[in-house]
Amino acid sequence: MNSVVPDRLELYRRMWVLRLLDIALEELRAEGLIKGPMHVGFGQEAAGIGATAVLRRGDVTTATHRPHAQYVGLGLPLGPSIAEMMGRADGQCGGRGGHMLIVDPDRGLLAPSGIVGHSLLLAVGHAYSQMLAADGRVTLCVTGDGAVNSGAFNEAANMAALWQLPMVIFVENNQYALSVRLDQHVHETRLYRRAVGYGMPGVQVDGGDVEAVRDCVGEAVRRARAGAGPTLVEAVTYRNAVFSGADRGGYRDCGEADRWPDPLMVTKQRLIATGISRERVHEVERTARRAVDEAVAFAKASPWPDPAELVVTARKWDG
Repeated sequence: MNSVVPDRLELYRRMWVLRLLDIALEELRAEGLIKGPMHVGFGQEAAGIGATAVLRRGDVTTATHRPHAQYVGLGLPLGPSIAEMMGRADGQCGGRGGHMLIVDPDRGLLAPSGIVGHSLLLAVGHAYSQMLAADGRVTLCVTGDGAVNSGAFNEAANMAALWQLPMVIFVENNQYALSVRLDQHVHETRLYRRAVGYGMPGVQVDGGDVEAVRDCVGEAVRRARAGAGPTLVEAVTYRNAVFSGADRGGYRDCGEADRWPDPLMVTKQRLIATGISRERVHEVERTARRAVDEAVAFAKASPWPDPAELVVTARKWDG
C-alpha cells in the first residue's frame, strides 16, 4: 500500500467504490451467485475508508465481519475479491474464504476471526512482534460496538496498554450489535471512555466525516509509530442496512435512519463547497462505477475451482 495519504477526491472515490461494491454484492446474493450471509456497511463508508487511509506498507490490519471497507481501503483487487465471495477459482483465496475471510498478506490484511471480538487478540500478537522489531510498523484493529463487551476486548486492551504496543483499536460504533441497540447492552454509550480504565488515550470522532476519521486515526497511528503506545478510537456511525441477509428486522425505530446523514453526500457537498467542480466530482463517481462493473464481470467469468484441488488441500492439512 502506498504511504502517501490520499487526497479528498481519492477518499471520495474509495467511498463510492465501497458503496457500489456493497450494492453489487447484495444483487449477486439475490441472484444466488453468492451463497451464505452477506454483511454490508451502507452508511459506514467514511469510517472504514478514513481509518485505512493513513496506513503504509508493512502495517497490519485486522477486520471484523463487515470488512469490505478494509478491502477497498487497503487496495485489494476488486475482481478477485468478488470472485472469492462467489467461490470462484480466481478469487483472492482461491474461492475458499468467502466474503468475510479474505486475507492479503502483501497488503497487511489478516482474515478476521469468525468469533468477532477475537480479532483483537490476533492484533495484539502482531503488534507485539512489531514492538520487538521496533521498525515503526503499527497494527490497526477494526472492531465493533458489540465486541467491546467481550472478554477478548478487555484482555486485548489491557495487554496493549500494559506493553505499550503500537496498536490502534478502532471501534466502529454503528449503534447496533446485530439487533441490540447500543444503549441496551452498555450503560456508558460513549465507548471511547473505556480507554481510561486501561491507561491509554481514548477519542471519539464523527464516523460520517471521512476526513475527520483520517485525521483522528492518523494522530493515533503517529503516536503508535513513535512508541507512545495504543489509542482507542471510537467512530460514531450508523449501519443503514440489515445485519445480514438473514436479518428479520423489526428492531429499529421508524425514521431512525433519517437522522444520520449519508457520508457520501456529506463528502460530495464539501468537495463542491471547496471549489471542486460538479463535473469533476461526477467523473470520480463514474470511475468508481466502471471499476465495480469491471470487477463483477471478471468474477462472473471466473471458473469454478477444480474439486480435485480442494481434496489435495484438505489432505495436505490433515498431514
